Amino acid sequence: MESYTHIKHTSELTGADQASIEQLNRETFPDHGGDYTWAPVDWFVLVYAGGVLASKVEIVDRIGTIAGQPVHLGGIGGVGTLPALRRRGLSSIALRAAADFMGTKLEVAFGLLICEAQTIPLYQVLGWQVIPAPLSFDQPGRGKVLFDEITMVLPCAGQAWPAGPVDLCGLPW
Repeated sequence: MESYTHIKHTSELTGADQASIEQLNRETFPDHGGDYTWAPVDWFVLVYAGGVLASKVEIVDRIGTIAGQPVHLGGIGGVGTLPALRRRGLSSIALRAAADFMGTKLEVAFGLLICEAQTIPLYQVLGWQVIPAPLSFDQPGRGKVLFDEITMVLPCAGQAWPAGPVDLCGLPW
């Protein structure tokens, strides 16, 4: 099945794009949300297969801090592929396109994502690294929240990840 990729800013999404993204989210993340308020998405990496939106990655462009020092981050979230089209490399295509876009167009220092343990191998194959640093982010009515799950980073500018606590300086993605 032939696939193609588009990267669009949120402001460029058509009604059809939005409907396709909502449908993919319903099928991919039936219990999405949990206890957190999430950041609005800046960019979407959309992978189409057979003319259907099959996979996507969301990108949030943000200045956060590591050990109190500002750093340009590309936040990766909403990585998902339609259940019927999984195990065909579509998420990998989307993640590679996102990494290239973040490094060349957004000029971020690092990509950063939070994930569950079972997805670590997918990201590691693509160059992402688990970091041990504590991660905090903002939540309405709760202030700073410490996130104690898995955080992974991808160097996008040839720098080594610095040691120290990470603050997303806003809502998580």
